[in-house]
Amino acid sequence: MSEPLLSIIIPVYNTGEAFLNLYKSIEKDRYKNLEILVVDDGSTDDSLKILRATAAKDKRIRVLSQKNSGASSARNLALKKATGKYLFFIDSDDDILKNHFTRLTKEFEENGASLVSCGYRYHRVYNDKSHDTYTNPPVERKPSDTDLSFILRQDVRDGRLYAATNKAFRSDIIKQGNIEFDTQKKFAEDTKFVLDYLSMLIKNHDLKIGYVLEATYLYHYGTETSTVRESSLIWKNWENSFKDFQNFAKKNGPVTHKIKRLLRKLKIRFHISHAFAVARSNQKFSQKLKYANIFKLLPASIIVKFRK
Repeated sequence: MSEPLLSIIIPVYNTGEAFLNLYKSIEKDRYKNLEILVVDDGSTDDSLKILRATAAKDKRIRVLSQKNSGASSARNLALKKATGKYLFFIDSDDDILKNHFTRLTKEFEENGASLVSCGYRYHRVYNDKSHDTYTNPPVERKPSDTDLSFILRQDVRDGRLYAATNKAFRSDIIKQGNIEFDTQKKFAEDTKFVLDYLSMLIKNHDLKIGYVLEATYLYHYGTETSTVRESSLIWKNWENSFKDFQNFAKKNGPVTHKIKRLLRKLKIRFHISHAFAVARSNQKFSQKLKYANIFKLLPASIIVKFRK
C-alpha cells in the first residue's frame, strides 16, 4: 500500500541555519512521501540562499518566497500550493522526533481520524531543560457532551488542541472551509486556525480526533526568533484569543449554561497561563509587574522557581 503524500509547511524568517537542523530531523523520519513547502518570509540574511541550496539536493523541497509579511501570510501562501492529502505545520526553529509523520498519518489511514494531535517535548532554551506534555490520555467524551462541550472541556483541561504545530490536518477539509491563518493576529493565530478547522468538522458531523500519546514534536521555547516570547506577556493578546473561543462557541452553539461555565473556566486558565508566561520571562521582577499584577505574579513566580 503506497504512502499518501504529506504537505509539510515551514515558514522561515532569518532562520536558515535552524531550518538545516530541522531538515536533518525530517530526513531521519522513515516517512518519505513528502512535499516540503518552505516559505522565505523576506529574510534579510542568507536564509533564502540556504533554502535553495538544500532544495537543489532534495527534490521534495519547494522554496517559495515573499516580502516580509509574517508567519501567517507565509503559511497561507504555502496552503495555496499544497497538494498533499494531509497537512503538517512546523516552525523552522523547532524539530520533529522519531516517526512524527508516520505516527500521525497512521491515525488518519487506519483509525479514520479527521484531526490528529500529538504530544510536545517542551524545551526551554534559557535553561536547556525539557519535559514531555500532552502524553496523558485526553478527556473522555461524556454521553451528555455535544461536540462543542467536548472540545471546550479538553481546552479547559490541558490546552492540547490550541496549537497547529502538534497536529496534522486533512487538506480536503481545509479547502472545503477555505481555512487560512488570520494575518492580522500576532498571537494565537494558530489557535484560531484550529478552531476554524474544528468548526468544519462539527458542521460535517465528522469530529474524530486521533491522539498520539507520545512527544513527537520538539518545541524550542524562547529562541531568539520567537515572537511568542514577547507577545505572550501582553494580557490583551490572551483576551483576544479568548474572544475567538467565544465566537467559536456561538458559531457551534447553542451557548447553554454548561457552555458558559466552561468558557468561564477557560478564561481562568488563560489568566493562569498568562501569569506563568510573565513569570518565566527573563525580565526583572519590577518590569514583569507591567504585565501582571503582584497577586498573580508572585504565586506563578514561586511555582516556576521550583519547576526549574
